[in-house]
Amino acid sequence: MARDGKRKAPVKAESHGSPDDGDDASGEDDEDVEQPRAPTIEDWKRQIEVEVQQAIPGALRMCVSNAKKQKHDLMKHTIEGVTAARNLAPLAKEHSMPLVDRLKQLTKEYALINGHIGAFDSKLTDLERTLQAGPGPQSFNGLLDMSAFHVADDVLSKHEYIKQFDAAAGIEREDEDDEDVMVQESNSVRSMSCPITQMLMTEPMRNLDCGHTYSRVGIESHLKHKQSCPVAGCRKRVGNLERDVDMEVLIANRSKATALPRHGGATAVDTDDDDDDQEEHVVE
Repeated sequence: MARDGKRKAPVKAESHGSPDDGDDASGEDDEDVEQPRAPTIEDWKRQIEVEVQQAIPGALRMCVSNAKKQKHDLMKHTIEGVTAARNLAPLAKEHSMPLVDRLKQLTKEYALINGHIGAFDSKLTDLERTLQAGPGPQSFNGLLDMSAFHVADDVLSKHEYIKQFDAAAGIEREDEDDEDVMVQESNSVRSMSCPITQMLMTEPMRNLDCGHTYSRVGIESHLKHKQSCPVAGCRKRVGNLERDVDMEVLIANRSKATALPRHGGATAVDTDDDDDDQEEHVVE
């Protein structure tokens, strides 16, 4: 008992809990936190659908691009067939007119194929623009359908292929005029020399903006310095280039024609061919 007559209040000892007590408390708090829900099959399906929809436009653009590239190979085979029929026309006329008629019918079929390729390429271009503008159409049914494609016979008879065949076979045409003759003559003497390298073209590329054709190595070197067309007097820019399959066929036919005299030992042609085989050099 204290001297002042007051009793001291008992001091309550502090309680030091064990570490296990704190873990129990935190464990109770963890139980209150909502655990993330495991994805279900439907969640995975939706995620896959989103990824597929995002990938489809790019895949379709690649398919369209590949299809448009194949157009040039198809056009090249068509032009080769037309050229072969036209070259045979004078010889066929000397022996059999029915053979000339069959060659002309074959040329008409090539002209029809040419139109079919052009119409299909137009549909591909429209689809390409649609894919570039947005996610693409919901349905592709009928977008590339060519079943309705048709060319009337009177329209087909005025095709450039038919006009060239008739001219080669010596067949007179009622609709032929001086302008048609000039066009045919300009096509027959079309220059196969690159305006940049001044050599026989290799891998000819045509400028869609102005129609001029250059060798690939020449135009690629030219574009490193200038964007304008290298042909004198042309003010167009070199923007869209594509394979010039017409020029490819012209060059191939020339190579075949100049190679034939070699079997006879002609030296003049040999010398000319050696010049054509030289490596192209850019002349600016």
